[in-house]
Amino acid sequence: MKKIWRLIYSRVFIVLLLLLVTILTILWVVTSVATYFPAFLAFLQFFSIVIAISIVNRPMNASFKLTWILFVMGIPIFGALFYFILQSNIETRRYRKNFQKQAKLLKEYGHTSYKVMSGLGKKDKEQLKLANYMSEHVGYALHANSDAKYYSSGEAWFEDLLTDLRQAKNHIFMEYYIVDFGYMWDTILEVLKEKAAQGVEVRFMYDGMNSLNTLPYSYYKRLREMGIKAKVFSQIIPALSTIHNNRDHRKITVIDGQIAYTGGANLADEYINRIERFGYWKDANIKVTGEAVANFTLMFLQMWNFDEKTENRDMAYMEEHYERESDVVESDSYFLAYGESPFDNDAVAKRVYLDMFQSAQDSIDIMTPYLVLDDEMQESLIYAAKRGVKVRILLPHIYDKQMPYLVARTDFELYLKAGIEIYEFLPGFVHSKVVLVDGQMASVGTVNLDFRSFYLNFECGLYIYNHKQVMADITRDFEESLAQSERITLLGFRKHYPWYKRAAGAVMAMVSPLL
Repeated sequence: MKKIWRLIYSRVFIVLLLLLVTILTILWVVTSVATYFPAFLAFLQFFSIVIAISIVNRPMNASFKLTWILFVMGIPIFGALFYFILQSNIETRRYRKNFQKQAKLLKEYGHTSYKVMSGLGKKDKEQLKLANYMSEHVGYALHANSDAKYYSSGEAWFEDLLTDLRQAKNHIFMEYYIVDFGYMWDTILEVLKEKAAQGVEVRFMYDGMNSLNTLPYSYYKRLREMGIKAKVFSQIIPALSTIHNNRDHRKITVIDGQIAYTGGANLADEYINRIERFGYWKDANIKVTGEAVANFTLMFLQMWNFDEKTENRDMAYMEEHYERESDVVESDSYFLAYGESPFDNDAVAKRVYLDMFQSAQDSIDIMTPYLVLDDEMQESLIYAAKRGVKVRILLPHIYDKQMPYLVARTDFELYLKAGIEIYEFLPGFVHSKVVLVDGQMASVGTVNLDFRSFYLNFECGLYIYNHKQVMADITRDFEESLAQSERITLLGFRKHYPWYKRAAGAVMAMVSPLL
């Protein structure tokens, strides 16, 4: 009984209740008007056709088009009405306008220097394709004169993160999707308070989804009282808007413009296995130092300023990066930190992965918690396997959510028939987002292989080329993880995967692009 009352008085229940009231009110108004004015009903039917035609002609992924058309035509009249309300929402338009403004800064500071492009061209001309696309069309510069360290577990990453935070002299920028009370966050918060008291500029930003179940709604005000500059991205409110489906899924720490961290781990105890939720929580993170840190600084400042109404001097941090850059390429390793935005009309993270898959000659190794791909991504992986590339995918054995588990398995037979090897990590949950190709290029970051990461969320990652130590560490991590995993065979999958799960997955797959 206590659990029921706790649910009723929870923020999640209140928000959902208010949303339901809003939807029911719209339905009541439309039904009432149609009852007294039959012509209005005919107009709405015509309106549904117009909406369906507009969806077909919109520049969006085909999977999204199909899902929206099913929604609009499957719920006569009301489907089109809700689509129109969601897409024309003022808040969504404001966010899009603000981020398009911020995107101009990316292109201003995101051009790769001639010395770096020239050095890469001498090393491997094939790599110039991705570097040119990012530099000239998106705004993320390729960098050299940098170093990186790979972490195969959240525990090892957390230890180094604390050490570097304690040594900060000038500024600390942190941006995370999930923050939850416990040992991890309490320890970090003590360091941030101490640094703020010492005069270090500390900025902390977290996603508004936390306000539903982990943090108090106005927790950012408490952080400000501690001397920390704090912001929340897109607080959850009971309003019909697609903006609530665009979350800040990035995990970024920048320290003094010299060190940056990214990866799968959020700031909660399960990510360092202080508590157990889904068996052993396996997460990968990476630390980068040197010139490549500049892109992470730029990404953080872009998100930080998404709601700023006045000009500020934040771009002075980017000028400092340029002042520190060397005129000479002193290494043969290259680094490209990149971000994904749902408002730039360009699936950047997806392009990175596609470029890697298409350039693979020998092997593609993937760690991901979710595997829900569109046709283009599927075809790229399947074609790689059919042309002789060894493709291995490591997934969790214990899932955190049923829906991605069921949807992923709707395509297992397709992958297995093509020769793709699928493994499940028996000790628990794989939350790592890692792609390794030919033992020579890799991406580590926050990007899952699903629609949400490629199209709906703000994401980030670090693409690395020709860093021998990082490649060796990632290779070792894969081999050690696969040794603890069970391989899924076509015969075994057909025999042991029940029909009702297949049916549930097939139904969920139809709406998965929007969820």
